[in-house]
Amino acid sequence: MVLAAVGLVISLKGLEETRKTTPQWDDAPAFAQAAARTLADAVAKAEGKRRRTLIGREEQRLTLTFTRRSYDRLHGEGRDHGQLQGNGPSASPDHPDIAAYYESCGKRLVITGAPGAGKTVLSLELVLELIKRRTPEQPVPVRVPLAEWNPGVPFEKLLTDHVIRAGVSEERANWIVRHHFVLPVLDGLDEMDPGLTDGAGNPVYDPDGHPLPDPQAPRALAALKALNSYGSAVMDQPLILVCRTGHYNALPVGERLWHAVGIEIDPMSYMHIAAHLTRLFQHDPRWRDFLDVLPTRWSDPQHGAALRETLTTPWWLFLLKTVYYRNGNPAELFQCSTTHELKDRLLSLFIPAVVDAEATRYDTQKVKRWLRVIACHLQGSATSVERVDIHQHQLWPIAGVNRVRYLDAAAAVVLFLLLMLPVLLLNGRQSPALLGYTGLGAALVAWEVVRQAGDFPPCVPWGRVFSGATLQLLITGLPPAFVVAALLALLSNCAAWLVAEIGWHPVVGFIPVLTVFAAVRLGIAVTDGSGITQAFSSTYPPDVNTAVRWRHVFRGDFLIGCVMIVAAGISLITAWWVISFSNVLSIDAIPGLEMVAVAQLAVGTRWVMIFGGGRRHLVFLLCHRGRLPRRLGRFLRWSHDVGLLRTSGGAYQFRHREFQQWLAAATPSPGGRT
Repeated sequence: MVLAAVGLVISLKGLEETRKTTPQWDDAPAFAQAAARTLADAVAKAEGKRRRTLIGREEQRLTLTFTRRSYDRLHGEGRDHGQLQGNGPSASPDHPDIAAYYESCGKRLVITGAPGAGKTVLSLELVLELIKRRTPEQPVPVRVPLAEWNPGVPFEKLLTDHVIRAGVSEERANWIVRHHFVLPVLDGLDEMDPGLTDGAGNPVYDPDGHPLPDPQAPRALAALKALNSYGSAVMDQPLILVCRTGHYNALPVGERLWHAVGIEIDPMSYMHIAAHLTRLFQHDPRWRDFLDVLPTRWSDPQHGAALRETLTTPWWLFLLKTVYYRNGNPAELFQCSTTHELKDRLLSLFIPAVVDAEATRYDTQKVKRWLRVIACHLQGSATSVERVDIHQHQLWPIAGVNRVRYLDAAAAVVLFLLLMLPVLLLNGRQSPALLGYTGLGAALVAWEVVRQAGDFPPCVPWGRVFSGATLQLLITGLPPAFVVAALLALLSNCAAWLVAEIGWHPVVGFIPVLTVFAAVRLGIAVTDGSGITQAFSSTYPPDVNTAVRWRHVFRGDFLIGCVMIVAAGISLITAWWVISFSNVLSIDAIPGLEMVAVAQLAVGTRWVMIFGGGRRHLVFLLCHRGRLPRRLGRFLRWSHDVGLLRTSGGAYQFRHREFQQWLAAATPSPGGRT
């Protein structure tokens, strides 16, 4: 009767809250529109910061033009040319801007271009312009990286997760996605699969040293299949896809995005390059000498090929400006006879120029060495995908996988013993059962921690802790632990009666201990599943590396442990109370401290094994042997601020994949050769 009364109260309370917070179907579109406005503001703020990082400190935008691609099967209709007009002269008054082009060609667009052609900048400008022109009934463009998407996960789930990362609650994110208020801007189709390999499994490269794309890329083809079947009518589902030209062209024509207009970013014209550099450096004698000679060198059939192939892309033009912004003579590039030599020269001077331009404590060689270690860690083998996202909590294998795991297991055992120490001290006498429980728990903790892969740690700012949502989650999340523990204790009473009737009386004495342990573990699991830990994590602004603020991570481990202790106490008291009604089980025969020790064992193993992100990172910092800086988070933030790194979906990335590949390829061999 007690359980029925408690269950009825909880059910009625849940029904009342559901009626208050869940919109009726007729009102759901209005709720989704309101949530979409919040999402649009968050996306505009984050993408505006990212655009300022990419275009540089002078904030002078380049003029980019694009041409419609050859029609694919099941193609869309679009104009022949368009542009992204920068601060310089327009390419042509007849070319519409990127937002107008997208609105005129329908709802589905594919943006392709060579490496460094400006695909990211073009997609950012399109996102910001569409948000500026957006009406309440139109969807919000959201950039979604495809590199980490498992096509087996539903596309709606992928969108919902990225809307949540933008700062929207899970419930509002579901409204937005369900009512199609998201315009996905999907970037990184070319990053989903490794490159082409030969019969021996070795990668195949083009003449420029870039891996050739695989025409049978399984993940990319699976992603396109999911996109081509998304929604009830494919051509009515808005979608923007960004991919490298070579990778997209390598895919079968019939498997490419259906009912979409494809555009190809053109190489920059000499007119726009010269006008851009003249506007920035017309008063600098070093650059005037360079610009005076540039027309002759540019038109030289033999020596101008390297300049024409390199400087016609925004990425390499950005490197040129950064490298020679303050020091050096840009005219020395005229001595580079090949494209490879010119690119290698610019990349080798990139980090020294950035460090020289900033008042920083970091040394050029250390910065280069630290970034090289990270680049080598991200570099995939021939049969794996080259990773581009830098998550700080995933860098621990750099210090040695076995070294970190074993030391982390030792630290976890010490932490578990510290949690058990008060119970051992209060016992006051040697209890073989209590010592046995403690030893068993320590062994279990060590085994599970060694097997951990380093999952995403919870990150808790104070503002999220002291909130009405957290209080509501505690009120609705803790009572189920009471019900589960009571039901489990009732079942143990029945089991004890059956065992006693059979005649297995020695087994009856172990049932209370097993019941308390199971009740506490289930109570913790129910509390965890009710959304309390999700309230302390999973929502991060898209322009912040989620694993940088490690004081928030340690705080999250501590607070979630406190919640678990409360849930364990509720479960322990409830199970003990229900067991006391049994005529077979005798609570008085079992010492109370041993029961508390069993509950503490359940809490400690769960907390130490699952929520150890801060602990593992601390172990990593203590044993990476100088391969990375001690203040790793500060270094990553600095690298982002000065333009060596960029952000994407809550993770850092190298400024460009060619910069990452150059760092990884420049690793000295054991014999001293590069």
